[in-house]
Amino acid sequence: MAENILIIDDEAAVRDLFAFYLKRLGYTVFTAADGRSGLDLCRDIDPALVLCDLRMPGMDGLEVLAVLTQDFPETPVIVVSGMGGFADAIQALKLGAWDYVTKPIEDFAILEHAVGKALERARLRAENRRYREHLELVNGQLERSLRKLQEDETAGRNIQFRLLPDEHVVFGGRDGYECSRHLQTSAILSGDFVDYFDIDDEHFGFYMADVSGHGVSSAFITVLLKSYMGRYVERNRQHGDRTILDPAAVLAGLNRDILDGGHGKYLTMFYGVLNPRQARLDFANGGQFPFPILYDGETTRAIGGKSPPVGMFESAEYRTQSLDIPDVFGISVFSDGILETLPQSGLSAKQDYLHALACGSEQDASTLARTLKLDQGMPPPDDISVLSLRRLVH
Repeated sequence: MAENILIIDDEAAVRDLFAFYLKRLGYTVFTAADGRSGLDLCRDIDPALVLCDLRMPGMDGLEVLAVLTQDFPETPVIVVSGMGGFADAIQALKLGAWDYVTKPIEDFAILEHAVGKALERARLRAENRRYREHLELVNGQLERSLRKLQEDETAGRNIQFRLLPDEHVVFGGRDGYECSRHLQTSAILSGDFVDYFDIDDEHFGFYMADVSGHGVSSAFITVLLKSYMGRYVERNRQHGDRTILDPAAVLAGLNRDILDGGHGKYLTMFYGVLNPRQARLDFANGGQFPFPILYDGETTRAIGGKSPPVGMFESAEYRTQSLDIPDVFGISVFSDGILETLPQSGLSAKQDYLHALACGSEQDASTLARTLKLDQGMPPPDDISVLSLRRLVH
């Protein structure tokens, strides 16, 4: 479709000459003999470009230009000035004219070039404006989606953290065992999870789990894990199923559950069952590293040993280990995120530091976290959780 060009000039010969030439170039041309009729026509036809003479009786070209740049800011205006009107042409450019040509025009290629250049610039500006509007629209949609996602993640975090046990829980009475936890997330949701719970009148269980990856999908697995463990506890209470008392059997069952779920996730997990009356601990490790640290009143040692993670291998096997609990007793478990925050050089030095930190029976998870400065600064690069189990002595 041919583009409309409006010519405003009081000289009929100039209007006709410009119109003749521009029509030959394929444009649809409208003409006006004065400024006011030119503005009226401009409002009617919304031209792609206006050619406007500066020197006209009545409303002159500068006045017309002032109205055009205000009412039609995207319409290019080329002013036409006489040989003696350079000062007016400069003033016109300051007012918003896109270009100017002088008359009489000896070479109409100059007019053709000015018109073509102005129209091309107008097209580019229109494209940029549409692109900018599109980006603003997309950005608005992204911001709304992001706010919705953050709202969903915040709701998910509230749900996930409600599933955590109280920060301190004592099992077995006044001289029993205290479990405590500290969990610091690298994002809104956590891929780490800690739990401790009554199993029956004689046992309580505890575990730390670290799901691969971060974010919603990993947090979803921690919720599933809580559900799976609850199912084992209920089976024991309602049907006498003693699987929950056998840590290796629990890890094997979870291994099948995670693989069958096809979630594309796996987890590391240390699970223990403690009988306060017999002062006996059964435990199994499912890839937890760094290894849990046992303190017996004199020294520390790593327990659990190497083992496959949960939910990665069909053939994974786990081993229940047992120990008699000494009078002074504590277990400290750290998720692997802690290794990324310790300043020591090398894995061996980091593990030595954790052993030195766990050497004692007075510190709970909050104390360990404060010593590790986990309650300060920016979120860590990976989720960090601390689980402390200690025997209370009064």
